Amino acid sequence: MTLPEHFDQNEWFVLTGVILSYLLVYLLPRRFPISVMILVMLFAIVCARFLDHMMAAPSIDLYDIMDKGSYELFDLVLYSFYAPFAYLYIFLFDKFKIKGIWTGLYILIWSLIAIGFERVNMYLGVFHYHGWKVAYSFPVYLAVQSLTLLFFLYIQHHYNHLKSKQKES
Repeated sequence: MTLPEHFDQNEWFVLTGVILSYLLVYLLPRRFPISVMILVMLFAIVCARFLDHMMAAPSIDLYDIMDKGSYELFDLVLYSFYAPFAYLYIFLFDKFKIKGIWTGLYILIWSLIAIGFERVNMYLGVFHYHGWKVAYSFPVYLAVQSLTLLFFLYIQHHYNHLKSKQKES
């Protein structure tokens, strides 16, 4: 893992964004057990890493992350940026008790937010596309955010089930 050749706007953007987004997560009132929170955040990091590995691998090379086509330290920092977004996504979903058809609209809105955020990343030199277009990301965001929500609902249900069993004992 190498360091960036030049510490420029993309590194500053990622570093500042990571610090501010984790600060936001820290300042939000606690809605979930720490184990659920960690699992949701790790799920987001794993999804991002897995998809980037598939689509940005040298054999496919649809885009590069940060300054080089090779893995560097700020790629790792960038992956940690996905975790607070996933937490905020789940936090607001739970806070506003979104259900039914509103769930689909919620996923759609967050996918549009993700597209906007991707454009900012592209503008600031975090992503460099070789045949990839931002529009291709939209169905990916729809799928990943749906999976994130399903994952959260599953682990929250499992956590509540275990908690109720412990109370019975």
